[in-house]
Amino acid sequence: MKTVHFFAVLTAFTISCSVGTSERDIASIIDRNRPLKGAQIPHDMGDRLGATHVGGKYFFTDKPYIVEGCERMASMGYRIIKLWFRKSSGGYPFNSDWQLPDTLTLAELAQHPYWEECFSMPFSVFALSVEGAGIRTTDETAAAEEEEIYELTKYLLSNYRERDVSFILHNWEGDWMLRGGTGDYARWSRKEGELIRAVDGDRYSVVVPADSTDRCNAMIKWFTARQNGVNRARAEVTGTKCRVYHAIEVNKVMDSMDGIPGLANYVLPVTKTDMVSWSCYDAMVNDTTEDGVSLFRGIEYLRKQMRPTEVMNGKPVVFLGEIGIPEQRYEQLMDQRSVIHNWDVYMGVCIALDVPYMIQWELFCNEPKNEELRRLAESRTRDDMRGFWLVRPDGTTSWVGEYFARLMKSAGERLN
Repeated sequence: MKTVHFFAVLTAFTISCSVGTSERDIASIIDRNRPLKGAQIPHDMGDRLGATHVGGKYFFTDKPYIVEGCERMASMGYRIIKLWFRKSSGGYPFNSDWQLPDTLTLAELAQHPYWEECFSMPFSVFALSVEGAGIRTTDETAAAEEEEIYELTKYLLSNYRERDVSFILHNWEGDWMLRGGTGDYARWSRKEGELIRAVDGDRYSVVVPADSTDRCNAMIKWFTARQNGVNRARAEVTGTKCRVYHAIEVNKVMDSMDGIPGLANYVLPVTKTDMVSWSCYDAMVNDTTEDGVSLFRGIEYLRKQMRPTEVMNGKPVVFLGEIGIPEQRYEQLMDQRSVIHNWDVYMGVCIALDVPYMIQWELFCNEPKNEELRRLAESRTRDDMRGFWLVRPDGTTSWVGEYFARLMKSAGERLN
């Protein structure tokens, strides 16, 4: 099946919806598009839903960990998968012997037996998180990255020319990269010392640093180089069924909408990109049930801010590159009814706005409840984990896994 749904013309209400639309009206739009409230499920739901596989703390077979995860995803009927495409083995340690040389290029990495096996599986979209210089970008590093992305794109387009498949090359959460990490120093605000409840503990805000503009300029240079690499390869390799896109992943959209310097308000308006990926935890609540209004408005905002490349024919494609609800983390969201209510609201947003991809975090949970255990590659039990999962350590399917399975089974219809 061809994955072309994101080129469709947006529905009339989506085009007409604006920043001035009331929260009540937006909530009503979302409600009308919720599957659990009778909305029709898109016929291509199997090509819209996916999950990430990286860094999980448990496994079930003796196969290389990355291969096991891809096989599990494919067996569950998913056609979208997000993977960490890195020159290190840190994300996929179990039952694996990567033997990666220091001089490895991205194009060579794509030819590693593990990656070749994964790429041979029946996914329609591979979203690949590719690291790079970020705020440390210089003219020299930009040129080097452009060339490496060009070579990778050229290889993918050529090697998979007979395959109807898309590869999306993107960065990890770009606003964290802009801010230099995720600690207290990264909690930018207009006021210092404001309490922020973060997933890894309480944090306190800091004033936006004086070099924020320089950092944004470095990110612009970086993203431009990566997009140029993709563009060059696409111009050279013609007659291929395979598609390669570049996406900028953002993760502090709510801050940008509030005027705090970030990718959405300082980088996207002046940087051409094929797509925008949003790791959208900043638009989600973790202490109550959701109405989805912030997520809806954030997607609309990103569409207005971005500059699509010519290959996208003017369509501003925004997808949810990371979204997750930990089923064992927040006291108010630890029962199945509340968790699935919120997932259904987020799905209502995606259906209402015709969002092409929703990528759940993640297949096997990577976050132990004890932060000190996060960096240890040891197999954990169900009670040890926060619950970002489709499959639990005991092999059972999570609540969201069951919900997604119902959606895919009922594609083109309504839930019973």
